[in-house]
Amino acid sequence: MSEIQTTEQNVQPVATEPTKETTATVNTTTSQSTQPVSWKNSISEQYRTNPNIEKFTEIDALAKSYINAVSMIGSDKIPLPNKNATEEQWNEVYNKLGRPESPDKYKLELKTEAAVVDENIIKGFAENAHKLGLNNSQAQGILEFYKQTLESGAKDMSITMESAQANAANELRKEWGKSYDENIQKAASIAKTYLGSDVLDTQLRDGSRLGDNVKVIKAFANIAGLLSEDKIVGAGSDNITKARDIEAEIKEITNNKKGAFWNRMDPDHEKTVAHVLALRELKHAQR
Repeated sequence: MSEIQTTEQNVQPVATEPTKETTATVNTTTSQSTQPVSWKNSISEQYRTNPNIEKFTEIDALAKSYINAVSMIGSDKIPLPNKNATEEQWNEVYNKLGRPESPDKYKLELKTEAAVVDENIIKGFAENAHKLGLNNSQAQGILEFYKQTLESGAKDMSITMESAQANAANELRKEWGKSYDENIQKAASIAKTYLGSDVLDTQLRDGSRLGDNVKVIKAFANIAGLLSEDKIVGAGSDNITKARDIEAEIKEITNNKKGAFWNRMDPDHEKTVAHVLALRELKHAQR
């Protein structure tokens, strides 16, 4: 018996390797115990998997969205038309956004010194604004932008004209010297008689006026010089003609077959032809 006891004392327990099944069970349990529990697990699965719920990652965001939705209940809502919406559906939206009942209900104003605004232009604009669904504030805002554009353009035009006048004056002063004032007066008298003030105010492509163009001024000054040789133009006089029979003078020159008017070899031929042309224009202007 002692032998048996000795044997039992000498036998040591043998350590066994954990099976794969045991290891997998332990790992799964550990993973489940360390993974944070989502707030979505506390709601039913039918709601948890709803796209409107799945898009929220935090419960605070869901609460905020719910509060905003509740605050909208009872307020006026405008359904957003899709690409297949009818004209009636869009008109309903425009009306809810504040579009007047009809074009004549707009209260629009466009006053500016930059241009004369015809009432028909405002009327046409109101009709188009109504068709586009604009409310009164939006339509007036567009008119204000148009007004600013007109005034800015007028300011730029004024600067261009003043610059053109200054440049023309400087160039002609250098060329004419002391005769500048006299030549300008003569050119102005001829130009007003032949063309009139309205034509001289015609705006050119560069923004300057026809009456500020150096070539035009010099051309009329040259015509005035031709006429002044025969005492037709007087410096500083508004009436460039003297008491005379212009028709008789034209006939006198053109009837002289041996004169410079008909003789192209004569050194005064071009000057005489220009003189006759000026007389005819002057006669036409007096009618």
